[in-house]
Amino acid sequence: MNVQSRGKMYGLLAVVAAAASLISISDGAIPQLQMHLLGGHMLTNAIAKPLVALCLAFGVWIRPKICLEKFPISTWLVFVGFLLFEVGYLSMECGMKLGDILQSYNSCYFTFLIAPAVLSFRGAVPERLLVRWTAALLLICAAIGIAQNLTGQPLLYTRSVDERFLVQSWEFFGDVRAFSLFSSGLEFGLFCSLCGALGVALLPRSLAHGIALILISAFACYTTLTRNCYLVFVCSCTYAAIVTFGKRKSRGLWSPAVFIALGVAAIYAGVISYRSGTASNLQSGSSLVERIVAWTHYSNQIIHASIAHQALGFGVIQNTELDQVPMPIDNMLLAITLHIGIVGLILLTALLIGMWLYLRRQALAHRQPFVVAAASLWAALPCTGIFAIVPTAFGTVFTLAVFCEWGKKNPMMARTSSEPVTTMGRSAEKEADFA
Repeated sequence: MNVQSRGKMYGLLAVVAAAASLISISDGAIPQLQMHLLGGHMLTNAIAKPLVALCLAFGVWIRPKICLEKFPISTWLVFVGFLLFEVGYLSMECGMKLGDILQSYNSCYFTFLIAPAVLSFRGAVPERLLVRWTAALLLICAAIGIAQNLTGQPLLYTRSVDERFLVQSWEFFGDVRAFSLFSSGLEFGLFCSLCGALGVALLPRSLAHGIALILISAFACYTTLTRNCYLVFVCSCTYAAIVTFGKRKSRGLWSPAVFIALGVAAIYAGVISYRSGTASNLQSGSSLVERIVAWTHYSNQIIHASIAHQALGFGVIQNTELDQVPMPIDNMLLAITLHIGIVGLILLTALLIGMWLYLRRQALAHRQPFVVAAASLWAALPCTGIFAIVPTAFGTVFTLAVFCEWGKKNPMMARTSSEPVTTMGRSAEKEADFA
């Protein structure tokens, strides 16, 4: 295969991988399509992820030299090594089957494990294309979500016949939490938050388009009736404004800490509201109190466990297919600790921080709206992680941000023989197109 043919194949694979990643964000789209065609039945939901993995495998084969500059590859390698060690521990000490272990890894860490391979497509997809796809998906999903809110009816399937697909918590005090083409109102709200941040980042380029995107995503987010999404939406848009309109190089570096404080304040406000007993449904703290009861239960389980279980976990995971938990965990710190222990939590946290800093650097350096939006959503992860377990969606957004083209040329066609590269797995000089 000559250089030109490899370049065309590389570009096609990148576009297909990006499209599959965007579809995987809308995690209810493929199940809903199958259920409408098959009368409530579905064949599989494992379509988007395998397609992304296949494209990445071919991408690495076509372009084996990958720029790892500023990516936390050392942290990634340590985390992967720890997960390999955990396979033996979870199997022998926790009695988990190998299939269940791999399924839990896939549901929680897949998008982080493939991150270095994603860099093989770094800058390979035109950002304008990703922005248009994202805006189009928002329009479709917002229309469905608003219709669900106005009619008070789910309009779509809330579960498959075999219950392999379930829409989580779609009822809220008799009202419908809009979930659109997602598996929950929370996932829908996170996507709306990404689009809201994208609208803010687009303001300097197109005021009308930016405002329209903000307003549509804000109203769509409201229809989810999910207060966690409201917090994430505000945090994401605020961070996008800081990055887009700020001047200082250090801007936004400590914003995640502020967002954590905002999340803690929301817990306090919810408890006060519950005690007063006069709040409306949307202000009610009853669901928060249920979470606090669950958090207390799981915290006590960790505190009174053996040192080995505290350090390496219990293998417990909140997954409908594995069905291991008596009550929802709904807290990322507790969920990771229960699954792979405090050691795993520390390593994953270090990796997440490194990946966010990677996005932040690209957002500040290139000011590209989609990358700014991705970094902004990631900045809100500590806040939403207090109330939910959402690693997969954030990992997919990272993937899409890496795909964004930072130059005008296809990386396969743009490099000359004099341009140095970074090769995956060994040190080398900085890649020339990493400006």
